[in-house]
Amino acid sequence: MKPVQKPLKDATFMSTIRWKLVNALMCDYTYGYITKSKRVSLGLEKTHYNDAFCIAGGINQQRIEPIYFEQIRRNNRSLEKFYDAKYVDIRDKSIKTGQELFCGRRTRNKNLNEENLHKYSGAKKSKGRRNIRKQRYAYQPKDIVIFGQKIFSSRCTEQR
Repeated sequence: MKPVQKPLKDATFMSTIRWKLVNALMCDYTYGYITKSKRVSLGLEKTHYNDAFCIAGGINQQRIEPIYFEQIRRNNRSLEKFYDAKYVDIRDKSIKTGQELFCGRRTRNKNLNEENLHKYSGAKKSKGRRNIRKQRYAYQPKDIVIFGQKIFSSRCTEQR
């Protein structure tokens, strides 16, 4: 019977196969201190694209501005939202949510208790409610819309 071997952790795994990859791919490699010294000597700030420029052996090549992409969440999959009740804080007469004036207990099985702020909640201004989404809209936030001869971007407006 073969002995069962535990799987290696990520860092251990990479350090064991790094040299096999370098030799199999016959590629060059570098270290962080070399990249930093090149970047400092060229007077570049620390960014991902400047590090890539130094690693690639860049010295005085013509460079272009990097392109930035923004990740946009296309669909809010949350079907239910909870809107907390509103209370008057008796200390400064401002309106706060129930979460802001909570009882101070974080978890049941650990001693992570904080000050009980529930004693500062005065009159209830609005009750909490659950809102269940029943409709999906054709236009999502930041969709590109062509109307006539113009191009528009749809806005995100939250309904309350």
